[in-house]
Amino acid sequence: MNFIDKLEKKFPRFGITNLMKYVICINIVGTVIQLIDMSGMLPISIYNDYLSLDFYKILHGQVWRLVSFLFHPTMDTSGLYGSRVFIDLLWFAIWAFVYYQIGMVLEREWGKFRFTLFYLGGIIFVIITSLVFYLVYGGMAAADLGMDASEYLGYMIGTGASLSYLNETLFLAFALMFPDTRFFLYFLIPVKAKWLAFVYLGLMAFNIVRCIMYSQYYALVLILGALLNFALFFIFARGSSSLKGAYTQKKRRKDFEKKAAGAWSQQRRPHETSAPTGGARHKCAICGRTELDDPRLEFRYCSKCNGNYEYCSDHLFSHTHVSG
Repeated sequence: MNFIDKLEKKFPRFGITNLMKYVICINIVGTVIQLIDMSGMLPISIYNDYLSLDFYKILHGQVWRLVSFLFHPTMDTSGLYGSRVFIDLLWFAIWAFVYYQIGMVLEREWGKFRFTLFYLGGIIFVIITSLVFYLVYGGMAAADLGMDASEYLGYMIGTGASLSYLNETLFLAFALMFPDTRFFLYFLIPVKAKWLAFVYLGLMAFNIVRCIMYSQYYALVLILGALLNFALFFIFARGSSSLKGAYTQKKRRKDFEKKAAGAWSQQRRPHETSAPTGGARHKCAICGRTELDDPRLEFRYCSKCNGNYEYCSDHLFSHTHVSG
């Protein structure tokens, strides 16, 4: 049992069902706020003045910014209220649709615990790395220039802090799990997910080099933080979500479904390791939940495990198989 499995067994109720739906809604609200700010309708900037991850203001009492910065829009709004406004909004709609589908697939494959842990971990990385950058870089500027640049630095971090790179790692995770899935580039050109993943990695590498060349160190920190969150998740999730097992996940799932077709509804075998208690008939071997905890849960036996191990729908395809 890997580290994340142990966490999941200890905190089985942790996680947000349909998390990606809320992520997309937050991005929509953030885009609307950005449209209002760029229109000049108000004498203030709603996001920069009240919502951004400005650590100067956070350390002076505006702690809600640790959450409200999530409203930073993912879309590029450089062309809004210009000739590109409709094109930008169209691309945002396409982005929202594609990433909603990707997020829902990952949540179904990993379970809500792992998917929430992955995304929440990425958000925490953004906050921690931004705080460290603010403290270290602000201290260096004060030492070199003999001035307190903390207020200006806090503002710059607030305008730049976003989850764009975290969202890109969602696609990398999807491509790792389902490398042969086809995407239609510009609605015409079929491209497998694994090749698009290489494009994503190439663009990230290009951005890293550019950040170093032009001394854009905060953007560099955000990129490296997102990649580190991605790497740590797969390292600590050894098993079906690991680098080694991800490529065979889709085939293994199809083989299991084929073997178990038509038999699940009649199958009622006693559990060998820990029987359900309190009148329950089913119990997940990973999280310990029964149908009494959540009537919507479905339970199935895994034909790949050595023994009668029963799993809930969140862990049927994300658990590590038990061998002899």
